[in-house]
Amino acid sequence: MNRIPHLVAAGMTAFLLLQGSLASAGDWSILSVNGAEAIGEPRISLEADGAILGNTGCNNFRGTGRFENAALVVSGPFAMTKMACPGDGLAEQEDAILRLLEGTTSFVHDPFSGAFALVRGEERLELAEEAPSVFDAGFVNVHGLSGPLNIRNAPGTDAPVVARVLPGTLLRNDGCQTGQGHDWCNVAFLDASGTAGWAAAEFLQAAPAAVRAKQGLFDNIGALSCRSSAQADTALCDYGIARDGNHSAVLVVYKTDGSERVVHFAEGELAYVEISEVEAGNTPHGAVSAGTISVTFVGEYYEVPQNVVLGQVE
Repeated sequence: MNRIPHLVAAGMTAFLLLQGSLASAGDWSILSVNGAEAIGEPRISLEADGAILGNTGCNNFRGTGRFENAALVVSGPFAMTKMACPGDGLAEQEDAILRLLEGTTSFVHDPFSGAFALVRGEERLELAEEAPSVFDAGFVNVHGLSGPLNIRNAPGTDAPVVARVLPGTLLRNDGCQTGQGHDWCNVAFLDASGTAGWAAAEFLQAAPAAVRAKQGLFDNIGALSCRSSAQADTALCDYGIARDGNHSAVLVVYKTDGSERVVHFAEGELAYVEISEVEAGNTPHGAVSAGTISVTFVGEYYEVPQNVVLGQVE
C-alpha cells in the first residue's frame, strides 16, 4: 500500500457525468422525500444490467432504466406489489417517490461526502449509499457518535483504553470478530505512531475509495501519459488510485501544472470526471482500446492502463 499526500483543489465541485449506461450501480436508502423525513425504510437499488428495484416504505417496485448526461431515465411503468399503505403519510410518500421516478430525473452525487439526490423541479429524494459491511472493509471511518471513540487493547468493554479517536478518522481495518454485546474490529492508525487496538464495530463504517483518495491513501501509485491542454506536449503525470469492489475506482492525476484531476471509474470504464463550475457543460469521453482507457476532457488527455483500474497490477 502506497500513500501520496495531497490537497483537493480549492473550489472543486462534483458534477455527475455518466456515459449512457448504468455506471453508478449501487444501493441507497431514501432519507427524505420532498424535504420530509422518510417513513419506514424506503430504498432504491440500481443494478449494472439496468434493473431498478426498490421499496416505497410500503410496496416493492421493479423497472428498468439508464443514465444519460447526469439524469436517470426510467423506461416505462414499474411493476408493483399491491399492499395497502396504512396512513395518509405513507401513501403520499409512495405517490411522491413513484412520481419522481417517472421519465427523466436529475441524479446528483457529491463523491466526497457520499450524498446523492434525485431531483426534478421542486421534488427531491435525498439518498444515502448503503455501505458494505465493516467485516469486509480494508479501511474504516469512525462515525455514529458525538465524541471520541475508545480504542482498546483487546476486544471487550473491560479492556484498557489505548487511544481515543474523533469521528471521521480513517483507520486501517485488520479484521473484525463477533462478540457478546458488540462486534469488534482490530484497527490501526495511519500515521507513524504504530498505534493499534480494538474498536466497537457499530461505530465504524467502510471507507469508500472516494474517501481514501481524498486523504491521499491509494492502492497503487505510478505515472501515466497525459496532456494538460490541446496545445501541450504529451508528458508523464503522477497518479494515485483507490479502488472499491466491482471494478470501481477513483483516480487522482497530478497534472504537470501542479493542479489535480479526479476521475471516477465503474465496471472498469469511465464513469465521470469531477469538474469546476466554469467547466460545467463539457462532457468527458472515455474509450477502451488495447488495455488502455483513454480519457479526454476540455483538451486534457490521459491514458489510464485498464489493469490499474481493475486492480490487476503486479
